[in-house]
Amino acid sequence: MKKKLASLLGIATLTMGVTACADGGSKDPAADNGTIKIVASTSIWGDIAKTVAGDSDKVKVVSILSSTDDDPHEYEATAKDLAELDDADIVVGNGGGYDNWLTDHVKDGTELITAAPLAEAHHHHHGDHDHGAEGEDAHGHDHGAEGEDAHDHDHGAEGEDAHAHGHDHSGHNHGAAFVNDPHVWMDLEKVDEFAEHLAKKLHEMDNSIPEDSAKPVEQKTDELEKRVQKLKQADYILTEPVAYHLIAHSAFHDVTPSGFAKSIASESEPSAADIAAAQKVIKDGGVNVVITNQQSQSPASQELISAAKEKNVSVVNINETPEPNQSYFDYVDAFLSSLEDATK
Repeated sequence: MKKKLASLLGIATLTMGVTACADGGSKDPAADNGTIKIVASTSIWGDIAKTVAGDSDKVKVVSILSSTDDDPHEYEATAKDLAELDDADIVVGNGGGYDNWLTDHVKDGTELITAAPLAEAHHHHHGDHDHGAEGEDAHGHDHGAEGEDAHDHDHGAEGEDAHAHGHDHSGHNHGAAFVNDPHVWMDLEKVDEFAEHLAKKLHEMDNSIPEDSAKPVEQKTDELEKRVQKLKQADYILTEPVAYHLIAHSAFHDVTPSGFAKSIASESEPSAADIAAAQKVIKDGGVNVVITNQQSQSPASQELISAAKEKNVSVVNINETPEPNQSYFDYVDAFLSSLEDATK
């Protein structure tokens, strides 16, 4: 693959790999109504599934969450959602515990494909599929020790600035807290793997669907990746880690203080001391961009946004889900455009 894998190690509760369900899944949806029904947890995975399906009239995609009003972290499946799942031939989602409200309710015999490994809470039967040893990637990639960066970048000793900036970054995060972040739709390599797996499964179910139908997705992610690699060097703080996987190995450099980062990575409110530490980095001129998520604002993030505005530091937003009628690829494009504008 042309992009570098973002490590998802260290989540001890995960089963591994891009997941698929047991061989008992529907192999011939045409026997029912001639249509393969895909149910997606969010419009992001639904849109990627639609791109893989292309103009095939043999595939119908239904997305459960498609509004910025719903927080996927807090959502609970409704009776209508469960009915959609019961009628699905394939269920697609994020995995990694992000959308357990979907993956925990997939019935036996329904194909399930997720981009991140499933969380332990998921009890769906996967038959004889071998997901590897705990902590091992089922694709056979060696990610090294727990918490180690799979990209093989040499970041030096803990707290050392990998980009050789001229100021002291001791105590800063450098992405360590976000390596296992579940927002894997921002990891373009994982998106490619997901698309390839779905394309293969669709072809197995209906051989009129090309086996290489993931190519349009890969072409779009290639274009996005080229833009990521062209981003100018900048130091950034995250108030919420949605964007981390996209920019983790660009010229952008994470200077989020460790305490603040660990709190938001665990979805807890940072302490007053952690907030003060992050504010100080901004006020001392050590930040070029503050990246936030308006869909998940907290008192801590508002404090950092206020500090950034006082110092005329660019504030760039990336929501948890796209705007209505905004495709996944347009959503990532808009975010990259904001970063490009912020660092001109």
